[in-house]
Amino acid sequence: MIMSDEFQRDERPGDAPTQPPLDADDAVTIPNRGTMPAPTEPDAGPSSAGRPASRLSSSVLPSAIPRVLDSHDLPARRPDSLVSRTQEPPWTLQQFFDGQIDLDVELTRRFPQMPMMSRIKFSNLGDQQDRRSALMSAQDGSATVIIDADLRTKVMQMSFTIRSMITLRFTLDELSDMDRQRWLDLMRRDQGGLSFLWGASRWQNDYLICIGRKYFTNLYAFSPNNFEAGVRVTPQVLEQLMDWLEEVWNSTVSGGGDDDAPLLTW
Repeated sequence: MIMSDEFQRDERPGDAPTQPPLDADDAVTIPNRGTMPAPTEPDAGPSSAGRPASRLSSSVLPSAIPRVLDSHDLPARRPDSLVSRTQEPPWTLQQFFDGQIDLDVELTRRFPQMPMMSRIKFSNLGDQQDRRSALMSAQDGSATVIIDADLRTKVMQMSFTIRSMITLRFTLDELSDMDRQRWLDLMRRDQGGLSFLWGASRWQNDYLICIGRKYFTNLYAFSPNNFEAGVRVTPQVLEQLMDWLEEVWNSTVSGGGDDDAPLLTW
C-alpha cells in the first residue's frame, strides 16, 4: 500500500524524525526539552464526500477594517445644481403665478396656528448707534420676532424664535430703495391684501410674503435654504413697525464706522 508523503510524515512512537532540521528562526527553545518547531498552520486533510479540502483562513478578521466616514468624506452638492434648482420658483409660487391656487388660502392651510405678535419695543443694537432693533412678542412670551436693521447698508435681519429654543434667521440684503418703499406703500393700504418684500432675484434669496386683513396681518418669511416661518401681527403693532422701518430705511448716517461688521456674529 502506497501512502502519500503527507501521511508518511506522521511518525510512530520511537521512530526517528524524518523531517529536515528547522532553521534557527523557525524553532523555539523549551527548557529541558530541547528545541521544538514553531506552531504552523495545519494542512487541510484529504477531501471527503467528493468535496475539495478546505484550508484554514489566516485570520477571522476582514482583510481591511471598514473606514468611518465623516461629513468631509461625503460628496458635496454641485454648485451648478443648486443654482439651477433655485432659479425655478417654488411649487407654491408657481401654482399661484399660474392662477391655480389662492395664495392666501394655501398659506393659511400650511400655517394654521401662528402666534399673534401683540407687543413691540425698539432699541439700539448694543453700542452701535447705526444699528437698530425691534422686538415683537406674543402675549405670553412664547414666541418672538427680532428685527435688526443697519442704517448704513439698509440690511435687515429677522429672527423668529419659538419658546427660546429654536431660531430661524432671514436676511434681506438685496433690496433696493424702490423695493422697500413699494412694500411700505402696499402694507399701508386700507383694504390690506397681498404684498411681497423681495429684490430683483426674488425667491433666490430670503423674502417675505405679507397678507393684510382687517384685524391682523399674516407675515411669512421664506428662504431658499428650505426653511420658513410665520406669525400674525396686530394692527397696532404693524403700524408701529411700518413707521420704524420707514425711519430706519430713510435715515442717513454720517461719519466713519465699521461698515463691514456683520449685524450678528454668533
